[in-house]
Parts: sequence; C-alpha cells; structure tokens
Amino acid sequence: MIKIFGKIRYHWQPELSLSITYWSFVATPFLIYLILLYERARVPSVFFVLLFSSTLLTAIGFRRYFIIEEGGKLRIISANPLKSCQIEIASINKIEVNYCSIILFSDKYPKGRIFYMRKWPKKYFINAIALEPNFKGEVELTDHLIKLDYFEVYYSEKNKK
Repeated sequence: MIKIFGKIRYHWQPELSLSITYWSFVATPFLIYLILLYERARVPSVFFVLLFSSTLLTAIGFRRYFIIEEGGKLRIISANPLKSCQIEIASINKIEVNYCSIILFSDKYPKGRIFYMRKWPKKYFINAIALEPNFKGEVELTDHLIKLDYFEVYYSEKNKK
C-alpha cells in the first residue's frame, strides 16, 4: 500500500508460478550483463541494452495495483497495459479472502479473478472496499479457521470494544 499523488495503491502479484517465471526472466539480462562486464575490460553498447532491458522489466513488474477512485470505481492496473481495466464497485458481488489472496466476483468476472496480495495491503484494501458506500457485495473469509491469522485477531479486537 503506497500513497502516490493523493491516491492509495494496493499492490498485488499474479499467481506464484507466473511471478517466479517473470522475475527469473527479469533477472536473466542483468546477470548476463554482470557476467559480460566481469569478462571484459571495456564496456560495449550491448551491456547498456541488457542493463536497460532489465531495469525496464523491473519497472513493469512493479506495475500491478488497485486504485479505489471516486465515483465508485475500482481500477485494476496490471503489467500489461492492454489488460488494465476499470470496474464498478457496485458490480462486485463477493470478495473471497484467504490467507494469501483475494478473489473478486463481479459482473465482469463471474467465475472470479484471483489476486495474490501480502497481508497488510490485503487488509487495508478489504477495509477500504468494505467502507465504500457503493459496495453492496459480501466479504467472505474462506480459510480463517485453518490458521490463526490477522483477520481473527482483527475481528476479536473489534468485538471487544
């Protein structure tokens, strides 16, 4: 969760196998750059191309986040600029929350779309979406009985007050 230009971004990652593949693909040009730099005394232009491609792929890899906008819209930004979308928060039917991800069910995603998130961005995202006045769906904690996680602690502290 990062606040940039007054908007809060809730970062997510794709499925673990895709993340490992992508970040391995990103590290390859950088490692080749280091190997070639070690082997040579002068720096040809190929080195700079490899370093630039690795830096560019790293920047693109961190471009996966949600933004809750005014007017009841949820922007889903992904690494692929053609796949980024915007959905109405009122069209979200259900959000399933488990230990490592959330699944959004809406009119656009009737079978659900999985977004893997770390613990705290997920908590703040769920709280922000649930407090949104246009949200009419339900939030379901699917595996909260398997492991003791922050949801149980959060709700037990809330019930004590």
